[in-house]
Amino acid sequence: MTTETVRPAHLAPGDILTNVEALLPMVREDAATCEAQGHLTDRLKEGFRAAGTYRVGFSTAHGGPQMSLADQTRMIETIATADAGIAWNVCVLAATGFYAGRLDPQAYDELYPELDIPTCGSFHPKARAVQVPGGYRVTGTWKFGSGIRTAERILGGVEVETETGEKVRKADGSVLTLGVWLPTDQVTLLDDWHVIGLRASASQGYSVTDVFVPGNHSFDRLFTPTADAEPLNKHVDLPFYSMAGISVGIAQHAVDIATAHLTGMRGRRPSERQLNLLGEASTYVRAARSLVIDGVSAIDQAIFTPGVVPDDSVMARGDAPLAQEFTRQVLDRVGEILGSAAIYERYPFEKLVRDATGLTAHASTWRSRWQSVGQALVSAHPQEAA
Repeated sequence: MTTETVRPAHLAPGDILTNVEALLPMVREDAATCEAQGHLTDRLKEGFRAAGTYRVGFSTAHGGPQMSLADQTRMIETIATADAGIAWNVCVLAATGFYAGRLDPQAYDELYPELDIPTCGSFHPKARAVQVPGGYRVTGTWKFGSGIRTAERILGGVEVETETGEKVRKADGSVLTLGVWLPTDQVTLLDDWHVIGLRASASQGYSVTDVFVPGNHSFDRLFTPTADAEPLNKHVDLPFYSMAGISVGIAQHAVDIATAHLTGMRGRRPSERQLNLLGEASTYVRAARSLVIDGVSAIDQAIFTPGVVPDDSVMARGDAPLAQEFTRQVLDRVGEILGSAAIYERYPFEKLVRDATGLTAHASTWRSRWQSVGQALVSAHPQEAA
């Protein structure tokens, strides 16, 4: 860690953002190693632990910083300006406090004796949890366990059934779906993470076979929004809105590469065309950043208001897909600025293209998310009776 890192007993959001900024040289130094091995280096894992990134989702009641979604997004963007795959790890592991906040006091004390214990989890496809005395017997395989090579706690999504195979249902008739904390020493990692982009995210699959999970080492994955809960635990969909910051970070990284290219040309001045493209790309970045921060700030306003849960019009965000569209535009402009240099593997631009491609595989960036935005608008203005 750098000497600038601030880690008092209670880290404030501003301290964590400062610490992350100070970590960027280490991120850049270790990026190639993380890319090659497919997960964070040990020193980055501990660097982010010391910086406080794993604790951002813990409530003030648990001694955490209860960092706003806007600041979480800024944190993820900052890391993504150096490496998107590393930022993906931090984004996923930053949800630790969200999961921990759903535990009862006894389980919380057992699983989280301190705040800086990175936790990952995947909820698809849903595994099978059979009710047994004291808990569940869980068997299943999950895909995309991002951050799993760094995580010290691992969750999995399950549907609950009785020992006779009947689905256990909630009062509303839906199948009881839980997130369960798996015994980490019984989790098998799958060798299935061979991809073109976001390699450092360690998004490999994992499985367990007939493992016992205590009943209180679980939470209702589809819980009803709760107005009197801690802010970051009011709604099931709150984790990972900060992921949109990765698109913005990739775009900013591209602009940084283009700027360095133009200022480093020996004996030549940038053409008017190149300057125009650089200005256009930079403006796209600013637009993407403003769009994303505006969206998560609207959610923050709702969740940090006592007694309020964000409604569908606030939660139905189309910001991440549009930010990704803007990132595509930036990469297109920067590729033209770089000219023939853009096609070489040794040039840093090619990794941005690969990482951006990897990002488009995540559901948060799909254009289909705009459907929920349209539905929220229509629902807010029902047709009048003829």
